[in-house]
Amino acid sequence: MQVISEEPDRSAGEMARILGVSNGAVSQTLARLERKGVITKVKDSSLKNRVTAIFTTTGRMAIERFEEARAASVKSFATYLAGLSDAERKAIEGFLSHMEGFLEELE
Repeated sequence: MQVISEEPDRSAGEMARILGVSNGAVSQTLARLERKGVITKVKDSSLKNRVTAIFTTTGRMAIERFEEARAASVKSFATYLAGLSDAERKAIEGFLSHMEGFLEELE
């Protein structure tokens, strides 16, 4: 839904490429969202295989609520970070640096 919201004219194939999933996965997801009344699929009359999606009123309300909640979470986290001391920030930075190295070794 976020990919649709960012650029409504994207085709299902473009969505698949951006998300790093198969065209079939996007097609199934769009079908599910359409059944739930969140989107309407639109077929391009000049390109028979090109499908885009537009939000229904329900879908638009859902993505707006999601974006509002995400913005509130980001603001809350920024407030938390702003309240940290330099020592706390350095401890978190050290932890994340070690975790990054650990995760790279797992690959």
